Amino acid sequence: MVDMKKRHLQLIRLLNRGRRFTAEELAQETGASIRTIQRDMLSLEELGYPIWSVPGTGGGYEMLPNRLLPPLHLREQEAVALYLTLKWMEHIPDVPFGDIRSTLSDWYVNELPHDVESKIRRLERNILWLGNKQIPKAPFTKDIYQAVERKNKIEMTYRSTNGSRTFPIAPVGMALLDLKWYVFGLSELGFRQYRIDRIEAVQVLEESFESEDLVTLLQRSDERGGVTVQLELTSLGRRLLEDVLPDIEEKNEWDVPKEELPFLSRQLLKAGAEVKVKAPHALREMMKEHAERLVTLYV
Repeated sequence: MVDMKKRHLQLIRLLNRGRRFTAEELAQETGASIRTIQRDMLSLEELGYPIWSVPGTGGGYEMLPNRLLPPLHLREQEAVALYLTLKWMEHIPDVPFGDIRSTLSDWYVNELPHDVESKIRRLERNILWLGNKQIPKAPFTKDIYQAVERKNKIEMTYRSTNGSRTFPIAPVGMALLDLKWYVFGLSELGFRQYRIDRIEAVQVLEESFESEDLVTLLQRSDERGGVTVQLELTSLGRRLLEDVLPDIEEKNEWDVPKEELPFLSRQLLKAGAEVKVKAPHALREMMKEHAERLVTLYV
């Protein structure tokens, strides 16, 4: 029985390579007889694997599209951890895989032994994800994911503080930051990031593109010439800005790309008088301008 299971897994891995195998080839790969391979193929079909058999010369076996992947062999703690990970994914807004995210954890837990399933059902009521319910909708996440996967350019209508405009980009990759999805793309303005919830329309173009991966581009972006930002923070200020600046509990200065100073200045406003900008002068001037506008509004 163990040898049969191992052979079935080996056969599934072979067929998942995306080409047709003859019974003779499968027999040579597994060390089984041709008759055994034929019985195995029938058994796998009965288990639900979409195997297509073609009789005659040039025939053989292959896996149809939307093939099933081989099962994982997990220890109990690993099985529980994987389930909790799948459940956590259900709480991420607009995961780019459609409705599958709301059913995947249930399909998975139904395949587990009864005692493990019972443990998981108990944990469900004691491990909760209490996220921000005000996250804006990002309905084009799936479209952009498909464009990233296929390396197709897109044309998008994007809403910014200056109004909406339509332009093409090459979507290199995506990121989830503070439960908001971003697309990173190459456009006529260079390498930029855009919040997907601010995209009003998307058209996936036939034109493909080539680029370095997102990790490489982000690393190169971090190497841009920056300025040193020095802050004086109270304990409350550090807590208010812990999602804005890295290692804020230990540090008082950071290297920040010059282009990001206007955005940072608005983020620092969250802490009000709990933060004081010591340098650079340009950031101090931005903070002074924000303060003057606030005074105008409320005095």
